Amino acid sequence: MRYYKFGKPGGRLIGNTEKYTVYENTVSERRDKFQKLFYQNLPGEFTFSYGPATGGLLESVAFQIKTPGELIKQVVVDPYFKTRTINLTGLAPQDALLKIERINGFHAAANAISFEMAVEDALGIEVTDEINYSRIVMLELERIRSNLEVVKRLCEPAGFGVPENQVAHLREEVTRLISMVTGHRYFFSASSIGGCLIRTSGLEENIIKIKDQFETLFNNLLQSKIFLNRLQNNGVIKNGPLLGPAARAAGMIVDARISHPVLPYGKLGFKIAVFDEPDAFGRFYVRSQEILNSAELILEALNNCGNRDTVNSSAVNGEGAARLESPQGDLFYYVKIDHGVIQDVQISSPSLLNIDAFRRSMVGNIFTDFHFNWESFGIWISELAVVIK
Repeated sequence: MRYYKFGKPGGRLIGNTEKYTVYENTVSERRDKFQKLFYQNLPGEFTFSYGPATGGLLESVAFQIKTPGELIKQVVVDPYFKTRTINLTGLAPQDALLKIERINGFHAAANAISFEMAVEDALGIEVTDEINYSRIVMLELERIRSNLEVVKRLCEPAGFGVPENQVAHLREEVTRLISMVTGHRYFFSASSIGGCLIRTSGLEENIIKIKDQFETLFNNLLQSKIFLNRLQNNGVIKNGPLLGPAARAAGMIVDARISHPVLPYGKLGFKIAVFDEPDAFGRFYVRSQEILNSAELILEALNNCGNRDTVNSSAVNGEGAARLESPQGDLFYYVKIDHGVIQDVQISSPSLLNIDAFRRSMVGNIFTDFHFNWESFGIWISELAVVIK
């Protein structure tokens, strides 16, 4: 493995796979367990069960809320109601990729490219700069759409029907742009082991238009005191392991695009968007800035993009690992290949640490804060409730 090694904990915590604990610089074979917070209901307090499936949530997830009526004393999150088993052992890497990119269709590009980079690491496949720039275009298009979805869902509980639908329309425009560039609304089969196939004609003018439209929407939302009051001081979290927009909203300079520079973000003048308000508003602000930053990165990368089909390697054995910055934080893949087929795949999703941060941030809040805070983390249960065999 070129980018990782097995050993003692090194660097910040990224998360757990089924077998390992992943850190910024190492993979530990001793799987750490997250500390559980125990709370005994006091007289007059009760446990309110919310879920496992409700109209206000995108995915099946259950919450147990310890409360005397409105103040939240503790939240227990159970994301495993729809745990799926995905069989990858014995498949060729390119065949396994078809399943990997469907673990979370909304973040298909991040999952596919992270897996591809791990396979390329295992088999010693060299990837050209042109392909890496094409992958950056894919990842940043996905980041724009994902962050737009979070902004839309933050508008919903505030009763902001007009901006909610304006952002939803913009998100659909980005999805259609993704289809134009990659041939699929969710990037399926757009990238491959060692390769990538995208069409950039018309992308520049469309990205500029989307960027300008969102900047206007964002500035209008910042003028609404009603909207801001629902986000500010809601879900404050600045301690413990944090990643993605949650960490950057707390002023932490944490981003795999810089700390794990397999993709050439540094050559594009990339700068991390950080803020100093570790609450739902800070997370909203960072995501909004990242929409604008991602548009600039795409425009910078366009002139250097290239295409190439799948690369077949003469190597048939190896193990590799890779990490990239998905829209919700560090996404890690480990693969072991034996005689040309998958022997083991390990995934560490940012959903794990984001759920942990959410439950810690809810203590001391009230019920009407719940929806805003949950949506501000941009959590995807589908990446966590999956078992790879």
